[in-house]
Amino acid sequence: MAAGLGFKDFTTGEVLTAADVDGYLMQGVWVFASAAARDAAVTAPQEGNFAYLKDTNTTTYYTGSAWTNLDTTGMVNPMTTTGDTIYSSSGSTPARLGIGTTGQVLTVAGGIPSWATPAGSASGMTLIQRSTFSNVAGTSTTFDGVFSSTYTSYYIVIEKCTAASVGDDLQFLLRYSGTDDGNYYGNLITNGFASTTFTSISSNNASQLTINSSQQTGYPFSGQINITDVGTSTYTGITGMGLERDTTSLSIFYGYSTNLRTHTGFRLKSASSNISGTVAVYGLAK
Repeated sequence: MAAGLGFKDFTTGEVLTAADVDGYLMQGVWVFASAAARDAAVTAPQEGNFAYLKDTNTTTYYTGSAWTNLDTTGMVNPMTTTGDTIYSSSGSTPARLGIGTTGQVLTVAGGIPSWATPAGSASGMTLIQRSTFSNVAGTSTTFDGVFSSTYTSYYIVIEKCTAASVGDDLQFLLRYSGTDDGNYYGNLITNGFASTTFTSISSNNASQLTINSSQQTGYPFSGQINITDVGTSTYTGITGMGLERDTTSLSIFYGYSTNLRTHTGFRLKSASSNISGTVAVYGLAK
């Protein structure tokens, strides 16, 4: 078998020699039934010869020392799963990046792409816990472990809260490691429907903050509480506003814990009766 001569532009009247036939006309892609049939027919292959094998549907070429499968010497597809991605690994070798999970983002780690879960405090407001409780015995319900070092400010939504007895005050306490923190300075200002006056209730060195006074049975109290400086050992601030839907009574409350604590939760309680309601706790991004 002669070596391929490349391309030649034949002229009119030129004699077609045996060397021309072997070097130019015979350099297409040969078709054989199998590799065995190819090797039997082409006993002296030359570098650059091509042959197609019908039994495996592959195209082969001769490198000068061996026949090589053309279909696997280009980029090998490493992907195995829907959503996989190809990237260049060391030596420009194609590599597979498996599909990530819902909510993950594409990032770079160690110089190569990877999937990662974004930090919880990357942006916005994150729901920590939402709980519904009914006629809780012992006059209170606790929310332990809802505060952590991930956030320093929290937003508490009292979607509704009712006391079993008329005239009970609704009270709020911070907690740390499952223990009530019981020393506060603050104030509660209330204004009833059609009233032009405000009533003030002072919490001076009190064991809890009052956030609504004289609740009426069957009429829920709803409100929001902002907690600041929670994840640090400092005076934790408490501010909020609420509405009792009996006589459209407005409550504005504020205060702080006088103990330097790293608070981890809080308690809602009634002065003397069981309570029911729904409360959601959100962390605010730093």
